[in-house]
Amino acid sequence: MAVSRWILGIILTGILIWLVDIFVGWRYVWESWRLVSVIVILKFLLLFALSHAIRAWRIYLFKSQSLGLGYGLTIKLSLVHQSLNNLLPMRLGEASYPLLMRRYSSVSLMDATFDLLWLRVLDFIVMGSLSIFVVMSYASPPLATAAMFVFLVGGCAVLSWARFVSAGTQPSIGNQVTMMSVLRRLGGRGPSTMGRLCLLLVLTICAWAAKIAAIVILAAALTDLPWLTLIGGIVAGEVSGVLPVHGIAGAGTYEAAFVAGAIAGGDAFDKLLLTSVSVHVFVISTTCLLALFSLPLGGHRTKV
Repeated sequence: MAVSRWILGIILTGILIWLVDIFVGWRYVWESWRLVSVIVILKFLLLFALSHAIRAWRIYLFKSQSLGLGYGLTIKLSLVHQSLNNLLPMRLGEASYPLLMRRYSSVSLMDATFDLLWLRVLDFIVMGSLSIFVVMSYASPPLATAAMFVFLVGGCAVLSWARFVSAGTQPSIGNQVTMMSVLRRLGGRGPSTMGRLCLLLVLTICAWAAKIAAIVILAAALTDLPWLTLIGGIVAGEVSGVLPVHGIAGAGTYEAAFVAGAIAGGDAFDKLLLTSVSVHVFVISTTCLLALFSLPLGGHRTKV
């Protein structure tokens, strides 16, 4: 299975390289970076780093603090996980989160996996609501705003209900593993209170808002595409990062999603492809650099 994922990832990367060479030309990709000023890069780096700091703080409040992991160590754990998740094909990098949590704490691999699932559901709720807003904004911005908030509140309510229901299920008998026992264990790994759940949702919103704002500022310096077109492409590209089909470093899948999300603006395909590739290279490079800089942070557990 892992081999087939790598093969598919390599194929997607090859297709992207070929498409860029045919429709855009790699020379224009490198030249487009000259349009970006130092001020824009600094704004991008500040917001992008802030996004990852908030993401790490979310993990810290959710689990790391109770496990005795310091915030510095949590930043490193989060950035290494994100880098591997971005670089490896077909979501293989997700496995790094439970492995890293097991490495630095006493939590089991299964419990850490359930923790990650909670975080991913929060990401899905936020990005799903934003996707709804972008799509509906072309028809009616007020209706799009209302639909976005309904999706957010509804998602939070569903999570709260799932937490309540799972807490009331009976434990499995002996070593028997049932769907309800798994559900109960999953629910037990969730936020302890409704207030904590809402706090995690707010942190998730802030983390994604900072990241998307950073990418929009960068993309606006690379092209003259309309803001709504850029936001649509960027949101679609980021959503592609949480789907099972994911190329090596997101190559191919990110660009395809970006173009699909931005094509409603009616701009030329080659222009959208050029912007998506340029943005993607910046995002991947910056994430990996931040991960490298975080390696010296918090090498030990804090006392609890």
